[in-house]
Amino acid sequence: MSDLQRRSEALLRQRGYLTGSCERRKTFPAKGRQRCDKCGQVPLISIASDLWNVFDLIAIRPANAIDPNFYSLLCGRSEMVFVQVTSADHHATRRNKILASSEAKLCILAGCSILIQSWKKVQHRYQAHDEFITLDQFVQGLPDTAEQFYADQSRLNLLDRKKRLPALPPGSTLPLCEEISQEEPF
Repeated sequence: MSDLQRRSEALLRQRGYLTGSCERRKTFPAKGRQRCDKCGQVPLISIASDLWNVFDLIAIRPANAIDPNFYSLLCGRSEMVFVQVTSADHHATRRNKILASSEAKLCILAGCSILIQSWKKVQHRYQAHDEFITLDQFVQGLPDTAEQFYADQSRLNLLDRKKRLPALPPGSTLPLCEEISQEEPF
């Protein structure tokens, strides 16, 4: 977990949220690196993987803990917020990434909130800037239901599979037998 994520967790806990990190670390052998001569260990690299490649934290606050001074999109109900933590320099990039995400739109349709919390150092102190994402900000054409989402995913997988098929040279065909004999079934 990064330093900015720790700061966001502390701030959200101060606001009455129960927070948890939904970032996982994936470890892979480093390509092109030699094994250790002494022990034979392969050097590893570690990569962070966010929830749906978008969210770093999940924050939950029960209805009785909602602070009237803190703006909330779901007043009067318990609140679940998916949080993307970033530096102020990358705020716009993260917003665009969220707005192009089908999973993020489905989260909002399910009644959750999405918060981009960017941090900037002002007079030697970090300050958070909060931006809540609303449904009207999303790009057109994203699915509105889980069924549409999975149908889109299967279509994308099919297209990706077609791209990976070997391309035949122009003018060539696969060898086909003109007549199939009953004696040789294959």
